[in-house]
Amino acid sequence: MGKIKKAIKKIVFKVIKPPIISVNNSNSQAGEDRIIQYLFSSMGISSFSYIDIGANDPIGCNNTYLFYNWGCRGVLVEPDLNFSERIKSARPNDIVVNAAISNEGNKNADFFVFNEPSLNTLSKEDAEMRVKSGMYKLTETRSIRLITIEDIIHENLNGTVPHLISLDIEGVDYQVLKAFDFEKYPVPVWIVETCEYSENHIKPKVTSIIDLMLSKGYFVFADTYINTIFVDKKWFNNYNAT
Repeated sequence: MGKIKKAIKKIVFKVIKPPIISVNNSNSQAGEDRIIQYLFSSMGISSFSYIDIGANDPIGCNNTYLFYNWGCRGVLVEPDLNFSERIKSARPNDIVVNAAISNEGNKNADFFVFNEPSLNTLSKEDAEMRVKSGMYKLTETRSIRLITIEDIIHENLNGTVPHLISLDIEGVDYQVLKAFDFEKYPVPVWIVETCEYSENHIKPKVTSIIDLMLSKGYFVFADTYINTIFVDKKWFNNYNAT
């Protein structure tokens, strides 16, 4: 009987392709959103706020789109105007800020735009390195408004500390984190890019970022090699879902 069923399936599937079932679907680059989902779910947290810095595409390779679909809301910061408009269209219930995050606010700086948008950066050094590689083309250097993470919290969240910050700002992550006031704004969870730019799969880890976060009272909850998920020890140990 089993052989007959297998034969029938084989014939049928030649005409009608079997459905492809996606398990644990993720919008992040390496499943970071599903790790965050597991963390918050295990702690009884179903609704939370976020700041997505360097949001880039509003859906693909995005660390917060999954949560947006669940009804969570937050702020997306994106210096590339084209992406900002796309984000507003795809995620109308989020706040979109067209600016660049820096350790210094209330000023403007050069923003280096490449033919590969994920490589756009405030770092002149990183921009020159990418141009020198010959693999990417610098299409534009644009003046962009600089703001701090603290500015975002005050101007767009009324001073309320978000549950999650995703940080990917190509070359200036460490400077921004070093200047951030962790005591005043104890963000429970961070997703931070912790590997250096590389033209192949070998991307050295930025240990200075990891060391800094550990010194600020965080521990590594997970590491996908590209990104590290840091969790505040006090928040994690003392959180009461009730």
